[in-house]
Amino acid sequence: MPSHDTLPPARSYFAGIGQAVADRTVNRKITNPETGEVRTETWADVAERVALGNALLDPENDRIVDQFAGMHHHLRQASLLMSGRHLQHGDHTQPTRNIEVFTNCATAATSALLFTLLLNGAGVGRSYDDPLMIVDLAQLPTALCVIDWSHADVQSGRITGYMTRRDVEHLYSDREIIVHEVEDSREGWAKAVELMERLAFEGVHREKVLILDFSKVRPNGSPIRGMQNRPASGPGPLMAALANVARIRDAGMEPWRQALYADHYLAECVLVGGARRAARMATKSWRDPSVLKFINVKRGGFLWSANNSITVDEDFWTYVQKIAAWLDDHPGRAPAAARNFVGLRRFGRLALHAWQVFLAVTEAAYGDGTGEPGFINQHLLTQKNDGFDRYLDGRFAGSKKFQIDEETVPLMKRLAAIVAKLKHTQITNPCGEISLLLLGGYCVIADVVPFHAQNDDDAEDAFRVATRALIRTNLMDALYKRETERTNRIGVGITGLHEWIFARFGLGFRDIVAEDPDGELMLDANGEYMVKPHPDAMRMWLTLARFARAVSDEARAYSEVLGVVVPHTDRTIKPAGTTSKLFGLTEGAHLPAMREYLRWVQFRNDDPLVAEYEAKGYPVKRLQTYSGTTIVGFPTAPVITQLGMGDKLVTAPEATPEEQYRYLRLLETFWIRGVDEDLWLMEETGNQVSYTLKYDPKVVSLAEFRHAMLSQQSKVRCASVMPAVDTTAYEYQPEQPVSKHEFEMIAAAIIADDAKEDVDFAHVDCGTGACPVDFDKEAA
Repeated sequence: MPSHDTLPPARSYFAGIGQAVADRTVNRKITNPETGEVRTETWADVAERVALGNALLDPENDRIVDQFAGMHHHLRQASLLMSGRHLQHGDHTQPTRNIEVFTNCATAATSALLFTLLLNGAGVGRSYDDPLMIVDLAQLPTALCVIDWSHADVQSGRITGYMTRRDVEHLYSDREIIVHEVEDSREGWAKAVELMERLAFEGVHREKVLILDFSKVRPNGSPIRGMQNRPASGPGPLMAALANVARIRDAGMEPWRQALYADHYLAECVLVGGARRAARMATKSWRDPSVLKFINVKRGGFLWSANNSITVDEDFWTYVQKIAAWLDDHPGRAPAAARNFVGLRRFGRLALHAWQVFLAVTEAAYGDGTGEPGFINQHLLTQKNDGFDRYLDGRFAGSKKFQIDEETVPLMKRLAAIVAKLKHTQITNPCGEISLLLLGGYCVIADVVPFHAQNDDDAEDAFRVATRALIRTNLMDALYKRETERTNRIGVGITGLHEWIFARFGLGFRDIVAEDPDGELMLDANGEYMVKPHPDAMRMWLTLARFARAVSDEARAYSEVLGVVVPHTDRTIKPAGTTSKLFGLTEGAHLPAMREYLRWVQFRNDDPLVAEYEAKGYPVKRLQTYSGTTIVGFPTAPVITQLGMGDKLVTAPEATPEEQYRYLRLLETFWIRGVDEDLWLMEETGNQVSYTLKYDPKVVSLAEFRHAMLSQQSKVRCASVMPAVDTTAYEYQPEQPVSKHEFEMIAAAIIADDAKEDVDFAHVDCGTGACPVDFDKEAA
């Protein structure tokens, strides 16, 4: 193990965008208690407080110093990047906090639990399979949101059109009335949703009136701790959301669609402070009779808060591949896109249904240009159901801060009993990198940057330090404490991968996907044969496998020390969009999107910085589409373009789909599954690789897209496949590719200065697809 006695120099943020992301999402303001002077944190400050907070989670005082030293070492040199949640919230108070503000990935089986997790900033996956839809919102009582006239948001005119509790009680004096006062906390907000779900589930309250009183909720403008004291939204957005949920009662929807709409309305009120990417994953089984409706539910731009995917299994791919092969052998008998051709009935009703699902999914994903819905190979997700029977009492969710009401337990018991009978019990989080129990669970994740390590031994130590840090995090109080204790699930990932591959081995993307010239075969992660990597690339892949073994070895050893279960899953590759920007790295497993580009940042027309930047030579555009908005272009060249890679540098648009699928299979084999030195597969403890594969719809036809899905998508666990969008038609795009000559001309025209780039929240995500709404009353 490398010595941690001497601290390495603290790494500097990547100039421009890296510094701006740090200032907006990570760095805190520090006040000198003697002088009152306020300064912004540096990466050295962040590394120290995050390492301290995490090390304090170790229950043995004698170990804390060593755990701090190891973590501090790797954080300072940025060979370890905890997820943005940890970087933002990590400090000496971590042992007293709940784990939800440190978890990136989650699942939920009810709207109330989903809402709770969204409010804590997690991205949440939910299965909308028909058997799980046991709440019928058509059975809701008449639900009305009320607020007292004296509330500040009513007095200011921000909230209008709502009655007071007294008004409703008079109006419905002949009806049975249930009154619920909404508390001013995340948990209080979620309790209102839990009550609505429970009353609908019980099915005997439709003729009653439910009053949801928001008078206690803090007004708009109160500071939200954890979001740089951004102003709270006040009760208005939640009141609007629950009013929309109440309208579902009489909409005549099927239960799965009711739940999908309800969760969307709840997600809308969480997405405060600007645009966000989707914070949810919505899945549905290909076997459901209603799945064809689900496939089309987002077409036209509806329900944008979720990434939609169809969960499929080995039976699905067997059916569609048999039918596709039969159609290829009988080209004159039926069109390739045949849906109900009589000749297909020979394959059986379920096979024909699978074929219809395949055609509908690919038509929507290709035709809409969204890549949705996608496919999740549910049979390939790591699943270990040991100890699941402990959930049959219905008490699988509950923490010190949030307990399910006793009256809700029957609903939870019913859900647990249904899940216990399922063959496949796992789905994924919104970005697809973590295998999670669909009943409810979450994962804590981090990235190692071997590119920033001093050598291979130092890099391996970083992987071991990350493993211990995440296992310690799982000791925190948790909503899904039982699931955390049962699975101890973690996700150690990698970012800056391509920089490391070139710096350490001198290889580019096409080198590492090159095949063995003798065509020698090996088993991939999922038990299918593939051609081995070229001998020049094998050293790199085996080093990656060494790091994978280190994670599993450390997970076993440290779990034994702590007396906890060995993690069911321990490795992943997450998108790493925010954390990678801190140091200008390629993100997760992704290839660089562009070599050089202008990052366009929005400002108000009257912002004095606009004139300042324009005077210094930065490109400036005053937008017509967005009235009152000016954008300033910041020339950006990622680190990977500065390594001297020459023709070894391959950007995402330059890689073929075949090359990218092979790359994913190799990553799943050597990192996610792992192999020993003789290429024997390790025990299954991996999650998935989050990866978006792009194609050019001007070059790839629908038929070719379908062929790629048939031949390749079944061989990887998860992958998003999306068209590359022509952005030239848009007046504003956050990143604009430019030629090297254009880049150098723009950069040369800018007067050198130390001005910081500013970044608006609309284009810096919070790492999970959502940002936490932190109701810390002491910060009010």
